[in-house]
Amino acid sequence: MENELEKKEKVGQWLLLYGKLLTKNICHRMEMFYLEDYSITEISQLEKVSRNAVFESLSHGEKQLSKYESILKLDQKNERVSSLLEKIIETDDQEEKEKLADYIINNSLDQDWLYEQLDRQLYRLKAAM
Repeated sequence: MENELEKKEKVGQWLLLYGKLLTKNICHRMEMFYLEDYSITEISQLEKVSRNAVFESLSHGEKQLSKYESILKLDQKNERVSSLLEKIIETDDQEEKEKLADYIINNSLDQDWLYEQLDRQLYRLKAAM
């Protein structure tokens, strides 16, 4: 089981990737908690809502982000590209560097395709709710 810091880092990364797919209210509360390090109590006081309301927003947002990642897997793909880039930096073999770079280029996502996939998945997720 992951510790709280690992969870916070993972959810924060998902928030950066998929935050725009959340409601404005949930996204804002999650940004405050996961990215700006506000406590649940601080958020509730700033927004003049109960701590339970903030907790529920965070819980719902975490579930949604997890669902988006399980479908789109953008975080996994980012980790894979980062790993390959590290290998490029570490190796002295120019031929190996070129092979890794070609792999990244040939297997990277086209941005228009990515947005199309996000829109398609968002439509499916909203229809299922």
